[in-house]
Amino acid sequence: MIVVAILGILSAVGIPIYRGYIDSTKVTEVQNNLRAVYLQQQDYFVNNNAYYSTGITCTDSAAAVNTNLFSGTQVVDNTTGYRYCILQTAGTNFQARAEEISGTRVFTINELNVTNF
Repeated sequence: MIVVAILGILSAVGIPIYRGYIDSTKVTEVQNNLRAVYLQQQDYFVNNNAYYSTGITCTDSAAAVNTNLFSGTQVVDNTTGYRYCILQTAGTNFQARAEEISGTRVFTINELNVTNF
């Protein structure tokens, strides 16, 4: 009985810590992906005199971003629970976004490397 109680206490403490660790790992991956998009956008601008955009609304555009900025290499995907898009804000501006699919968190980076994280 004591062993069962100890296991219950350990799991009550350990499971939330583990979930927090997993969440923070996903957030770090999303932020790194946005930094990679920023760098690729700078190269894209040099070659095309404009930034790449996936449209005016943020739908899951990970495949298009991978194809057009990363030559088909899968860098961004929604397996982390975030959808990626790149919005054209005005003229030669952009905002790359990662929006949480089942939540409210949104991470952004723009052409000036300004982030909200």
